Amino acid sequence: MAQSMLPKYFSDTEMRSLQTGYSNGDVASVIQRIKRVVDSGNVPINIAVLGDGGAGKSTFINTMRGVRSGDQGAAPVGGYEASVNPVGYPYPSLPNVQLWDLPGSNSLGFEMSRYLKQVQFESYDSYIIVSQSRFRESDGELSKKIQQQGKGFYYIRSKIDNDAYSMQMQGTDFGEGQRQIRQDCLNNFHRVSVDPPAIFLISGLEVTGYDFPKLQNALASDLPKIKSTAIRLAIPRMMQEIQRPRRQILMWGIRIWALLTGPLGVLLAPRFPIFSAALFMVSGWIYLRRQLGVSERELGILSRAVAKPVSLLKAAMDRPSPHKLQLLVAKALLLVVIVAFTVVGFTGTFPPVLLIVCGSVSSLAFTLLVLMCSLDERLRSVQNLAVALFDETGVTVYRSVAVSTA
Repeated sequence: MAQSMLPKYFSDTEMRSLQTGYSNGDVASVIQRIKRVVDSGNVPINIAVLGDGGAGKSTFINTMRGVRSGDQGAAPVGGYEASVNPVGYPYPSLPNVQLWDLPGSNSLGFEMSRYLKQVQFESYDSYIIVSQSRFRESDGELSKKIQQQGKGFYYIRSKIDNDAYSMQMQGTDFGEGQRQIRQDCLNNFHRVSVDPPAIFLISGLEVTGYDFPKLQNALASDLPKIKSTAIRLAIPRMMQEIQRPRRQILMWGIRIWALLTGPLGVLLAPRFPIFSAALFMVSGWIYLRRQLGVSERELGILSRAVAKPVSLLKAAMDRPSPHKLQLLVAKALLLVVIVAFTVVGFTGTFPPVLLIVCGSVSSLAFTLLVLMCSLDERLRSVQNLAVALFDETGVTVYRSVAVSTA
């Protein structure tokens, strides 16, 4: 199950207030309250630092924070995993940024899917993959998972001082050696079909050497992009959580209404199930439209708040569901069944009792499916509206700092 998103931004009391406001139909007020929190700038950003055990993740976090391994509050180092759970550390240079030290992807004895679940992989806003010596299979797997989420990451080749020493002993020019390392990383990202991120060659023990200063500058420069992406991806889930109590109530109503289709259809038109199905479907659809629709007045309020035209907001609300084709096919098949029973009812070539039973069941299934789809489409349209109000750049691959190979 996906981790709840609302607690990251709101207290328990605020969450209940948002859910109550939405249930009462005050959509504009709910979205404006979310916008005030986002605009305040106090949005927490969680950055996961991950990679194989012994790659230098903890040393990297300590160096970023300006502490040594023996200092109070420092991440434990030494080539072992101190915890099977992620541990967060504040990054003093950037307010509201938390660096999370994740267990090594090879240290828990789990397959990748279980590891990702264990560390709540999808809950982070951005990622830093730390690798030493070479590009590893786990680096490719993790980078693909990050890209699938639409989030960004940095790639770090750690312990570059060891590589520098090795190059010196072999008489290799260090500048050329760095270029080859970067090119190897780029080739490997292309090999696993991942857009290459910014690549940094660092030593966790030398904060002023190699690419460490460039990495720190890049993180500070890219922070607005990271926040923007985090918010853009969080909004649909936040809206789903706000909508959940209202959806649960309406779902119960839909089930009861669909169940009534059968017995009332028998009373109204026992041999012609399409008539009862149409009556209950249309009346349920009208009810949902009144309960979940966004008024022109609310759209105008939101349009002025974000300086975006109402037409753009309406277009966003009408964006089709990714599963629309499958749902249309299911509805069409059920409708064909109902029409077939209705035709049989006109011709009188089917036993009346069996006709009533089959017609009632198919009418119930059709009404239930149509109204459930209508409910989810109405809720999704509000989610699309919220995304349109907050969407700005959507940039997820961080390349703001060109890292020199010199």
